[in-house]
Amino acid sequence: MRILEAKGITKSFGGLTAVNNVDFHIDEGEIVSLIGPNGAGKTTFFNLITGIYEPTKGEVYFLGEKLKKSKPYEITKLGIGRTFQNIRLFSSMTVLENVMTGQYCRTSTNLFGAMIKTPRAAKEEKAVKEKALEILDFLDLTNVKDEIAVSLPYGHQRRVEIARALATEPKLLLLDEPAAGMNTGEKVEMTELIKKIRDKGYTILVIEHDMKLVMGISDRIVVLDYGNKIAEGLPEEIQRNEKVIAAYLGKGGAESC
Repeated sequence: MRILEAKGITKSFGGLTAVNNVDFHIDEGEIVSLIGPNGAGKTTFFNLITGIYEPTKGEVYFLGEKLKKSKPYEITKLGIGRTFQNIRLFSSMTVLENVMTGQYCRTSTNLFGAMIKTPRAAKEEKAVKEKALEILDFLDLTNVKDEIAVSLPYGHQRRVEIARALATEPKLLLLDEPAAGMNTGEKVEMTELIKKIRDKGYTILVIEHDMKLVMGISDRIVVLDYGNKIAEGLPEEIQRNEKVIAAYLGKGGAESC
């Protein structure tokens, strides 16, 4: 089943084209990595999918339905969860509370009901907490659930952000540089964690610069350079692709497109 498809998607900012006429798809159960040099348009592509930006041209389809002018929270409710290149945790909240926030897009209690704690609100709050605890257990974070999230080591903060994204109950999980800033041991753990999440039944799209991690997790790899898609294929095909090698050596640029 095709989870996501982008057709001729383009995003321009004034005279700068950050993403140029890109076709892309991801099927259920896949791990697809989106790679490219800094400034290639990878995060812009994520932002187009998640409603932060609107395409200048082209269309995005999710589960066969065209994504219209939806707000990011509406995209989340549809079933697209994400993390960010720079970790964005709620600084005054515990690990558990941070993860619980991800579940609230699946609740129906309004503000008034939450304030007066109606029976429905109490029931939903209990379900939210149970779901969050289940995810924390899955990601081996139960022992730090009551810690302030931003006080944790960097690698654990990454896991908390992934846990919060999983709490939105996504059909597609977007991970923006999940191994950024990690040491070698943490990167190995992140590799295994991403595989574990996929084995749980999630479809995953990853932006990542660490090629060892990318080659270790990916079913397919899509390569952007200066906003253009210059290659797509299996990991072993991408490793041998001359355009990709040139782009990463810094001497391909526009000529390699």
